[in-house]
Amino acid sequence: MRRVARLLAPVWLATFIAVGMTWSLADGARAQGGDEAAAAEPASHPIIQAIEVEGLHTVAEESLLFYLGLKVGQPLDERRLNTDLHDLWARNLVDDLQIDTQPVAGGVKLHIKLKERAVLRSIVYEGLKRIGNTDITDRIVKDRIRVHEGEPIDFGELTRLKVTLEDMYREKGYRFAEIKYRLEEVTAGEQRVTYSVDEGDRVRIKKINFKGNSVYGDWRLRWSMRKTAQTNLISRFLKHDIYNPATAREDLDKVRDLYRSVGYKNVVVSDPEIVVKALNPNAVNTKDKKRRLFLTVPIEEGQRYKFGDISIEGNKKYTDEQLLRAFRRHSGGWLRAKIVTEGVEKITDTYKNTGFIEANVNTELKEREGGVADVIVHVAEGDQYRVGRIEFHGNLRTHDKVLRRELRVQEGMLLNIAGVKNSVFKVEQLQYFKPDKNDPVEFANVDSDKKTVDLVFKGDEADRTELQIGGGWSQPDGFFGQLSVRTQNFLGRGEALGLSVQAGGIRDIYDVSYFVPWLLDRPQSVGLQLFQNNYDYTQSSAVSTSQEVISKNRGATLSYGRSFGLFNNVSLAYTYSKQRIEQIVTIGDGFVLPPSDIYCANILAGTTYTSDCRYDVSQIKPSYSYDSMDSRLEPTRGMHFGAAVDFAGGPLGGTKYYYRPEVDFTWFHGLTDYPVKSVLGLNFSVGRIRPLNHQGLTYYDYYYLGGENNGLRGHRYLSAGVIDRHGKRLLDANTGLVLGGKDKLSASLEYHLLLGGPFRLVLFSDAAGAFNCDTVGNPLCSDSSYSLNRMYYTAGAELRIFVPVLGAPLRFIYAFNLKPRPDDQFEHFTFSIGTSF
Repeated sequence: MRRVARLLAPVWLATFIAVGMTWSLADGARAQGGDEAAAAEPASHPIIQAIEVEGLHTVAEESLLFYLGLKVGQPLDERRLNTDLHDLWARNLVDDLQIDTQPVAGGVKLHIKLKERAVLRSIVYEGLKRIGNTDITDRIVKDRIRVHEGEPIDFGELTRLKVTLEDMYREKGYRFAEIKYRLEEVTAGEQRVTYSVDEGDRVRIKKINFKGNSVYGDWRLRWSMRKTAQTNLISRFLKHDIYNPATAREDLDKVRDLYRSVGYKNVVVSDPEIVVKALNPNAVNTKDKKRRLFLTVPIEEGQRYKFGDISIEGNKKYTDEQLLRAFRRHSGGWLRAKIVTEGVEKITDTYKNTGFIEANVNTELKEREGGVADVIVHVAEGDQYRVGRIEFHGNLRTHDKVLRRELRVQEGMLLNIAGVKNSVFKVEQLQYFKPDKNDPVEFANVDSDKKTVDLVFKGDEADRTELQIGGGWSQPDGFFGQLSVRTQNFLGRGEALGLSVQAGGIRDIYDVSYFVPWLLDRPQSVGLQLFQNNYDYTQSSAVSTSQEVISKNRGATLSYGRSFGLFNNVSLAYTYSKQRIEQIVTIGDGFVLPPSDIYCANILAGTTYTSDCRYDVSQIKPSYSYDSMDSRLEPTRGMHFGAAVDFAGGPLGGTKYYYRPEVDFTWFHGLTDYPVKSVLGLNFSVGRIRPLNHQGLTYYDYYYLGGENNGLRGHRYLSAGVIDRHGKRLLDANTGLVLGGKDKLSASLEYHLLLGGPFRLVLFSDAAGAFNCDTVGNPLCSDSSYSLNRMYYTAGAELRIFVPVLGAPLRFIYAFNLKPRPDDQFEHFTFSIGTSF
């Protein structure tokens, strides 16, 4: 018997098989003839007469022989066997293999003995505290580490996982974490790998120093580094005191930009020199040594340069004069990188917004004597392209034309990159089709001959059909039950249809509405709303024992609007409604009958005074709005400006006569993306109401503040009215009830922290006031001017949770009264559904 191979290392194994088999066959040939001519002839391959396999547990014998290319009755080809052994080793199925041959009648018998590669049964982690199993699993998938349960063990991949775990700990500041692994046999052919972790202590950045800097001090350079900072309370909370090479490189780029912004174009900021020191070097435990990181950043500032001449090269479509307008200043002063960068961006936009999508613009700085650097702008225009076909992917329900009419690019026009971006934004504003965040538009089928590019807008349907069945509690409504069906995309046509019923202890609301945003496929809208509101609540006062108010209001609104530009809209709405307000006042000491109204029936019976007032309201409302908000319910950027005037009575008829102009402004702007995305929000609102034709105003026509949806969180709903010159809440002289104003002013500042998923933490501050009440019976109203001293101020925090089934966020609000008054009706904690403004 002669041994053919033992599979230990693929390289020498291949050589051994080839030489060994050749030697055996050549030796046999010499024994038969011995002459040189016979030896020169190629030996014939022996026929495999039998095969025995030993050591198989999990791999089927047929699979093994298939991988080796061996079969009874076929010749034994040593060259092919050599190749197949390599392939078998690459499959990680065996750890050891030997093949012995035994001459038999008519050929050879093969005896194969092998040791199978163990299968990974499970992975166990010991000592994990700062990293979770889910984090490791995600990293394994991201880095494509091949350690999967049920597959053969790959020792190289086990080592990769060990190194990855060490990297994950270093990213969290545990630079001295030690990772080891061991294998344990579970069953025959199966092993468990256990990674043991000694995390050690977290190494924070103790000090960041710079050397070679003279223009800026260390403090100013450290300030420019946003994500790498010395350890303190804030940086510990933001985890900026943990050294991360990737974020450190970003911060060093900011240091370079700081120098280049004032003319030091050749500044060199080298990688930091890192030293780790133990604050308690004699401590026994590793963790108690409290190692800290010390960074030293070398800087070579170089010479400061002035802004020289600017020249354009390679431009054909646009003249030098046209392109040079992109620079705020052409020459003189210090060479500021921001001026050059902004100029290049404007030139690039000029080309890409007129079809030159392949245009490439870069700059060259050419030094000359006197510390001056000239700027040469190189332009490679490329070809000019037009829009080919426009298609949509992902709109399973929404009609193509509903999305197409929002686009700011059309087939056949010059390809405009700014128009493409605006198109994505306008589609996103619809809320019922969400563009793909990573790749919203695909530029497909670039035709170099026709000079066209097809655009494919990609996204997913967002279900904007809201079915609400339930109940709850809110400040204006008390406990209530609700049934509501509302869709923003009726039948996929982009039309809004709503039906809602809400019944509670204080207010009942019935509402049916239909809105068409594009009438006759033009940027004009029409809407119809039928409504009925019933309001029944009791209000106490210092003079009267109590007042019960029963209000019923039913009517209809018809509106027409026209949009123009990107975000502008004008509209005209007409509303006709019938109002009935019944007041039942229990008379207390000091009560004085209010003046009668020609539309009211007033009855005094004992200690009860009843006023039953009925009005017909016919009003028209022209309005203008500008809305660039990315979302109505969860905004992160954009602005809304609205101005409207209500006119009631006069030539319109009805029994109420007034005009009411109102202006509101809302602005959102993103502040940070790391470690938490944050947004700043601002709202400002002002309004006034004045009677016409010497007609009076009813009690509920005035402005009353208070409530989470009325610009003043914390104060009870409609409990904050006019404040007199002495700083007290003004009450009606007749009834002792809160007195509203003819003017209102409110402002809110919000700081949103987007916590992930549906959660937002909002820090807020509200200020609001009502002014210019009627002077009849109360001389304290005579001071009608706006005054910051006669306003209400609150601040606090609220947690918002967006619940899709409600179609609005749940709000848990905790407020503080920043300027409390003895008669304030204030509640620290409130709950609501909706938005603040």
